[in-house]
Amino acid sequence: MKLVKTLMLLAAFIFTANFSAQEKKSGEKIKLTILVKDANNNAVPGAVILIDNVKQRRVANKAGYFKVKLDKAPKEITAFSPLVGVKKVAYNGQSSMIINIVSDKNDENYVSGRRDTKIADPIQFRDIYDYLRGKVAGVNVSTTNVISIRGTASWSGARSPLLILNGVPVDVDTFGDIVPTTIRKIKVLKGPETSIYGLRGANGVIEVTTTIN
Repeated sequence: MKLVKTLMLLAAFIFTANFSAQEKKSGEKIKLTILVKDANNNAVPGAVILIDNVKQRRVANKAGYFKVKLDKAPKEITAFSPLVGVKKVAYNGQSSMIINIVSDKNDENYVSGRRDTKIADPIQFRDIYDYLRGKVAGVNVSTTNVISIRGTASWSGARSPLLILNGVPVDVDTFGDIVPTTIRKIKVLKGPETSIYGLRGANGVIEVTTTIN
């Protein structure tokens, strides 16, 4: 009888140990290294990486490499550069992968990108809204590109700031056309700093200066 109890306890111990090991293994993060290249097999520095359509905070380094640890396996990875284009690929469980952004117009996963000759910043962003999300502190940009400045509010309930482009007030459509690589500087004003704009600056002011005047 003692032998039976001993064997049962031993079996229970082995089962518990195996279960804990499997649980630990399933909780391990996925380490993924991505190398982004263009049609000529050259590295694409500053490429924006999206994992299951979620933009990552960091971008590819100067050598085109991007490393990340994931809690679960993604379905697809997207690499984007405004100077090269966009390429989306499926993830098949590999620990490293190369994404070639090739200008194949017959490829449904390719989207032609902008080709600007003057680059103001080596880190690329898709548009002005993406730039604000990634580089400008104190500014909130919703998924529908509605901009607000933290710490401001108006009596009417509206929170859209006054948008100034090269010293001239502009509407949201004109503001949305700003090419990130032409941005020289962005200044965010709120409170007493907006007094020069009167009531128009009640919700804050975003001043953008570009290389194109």
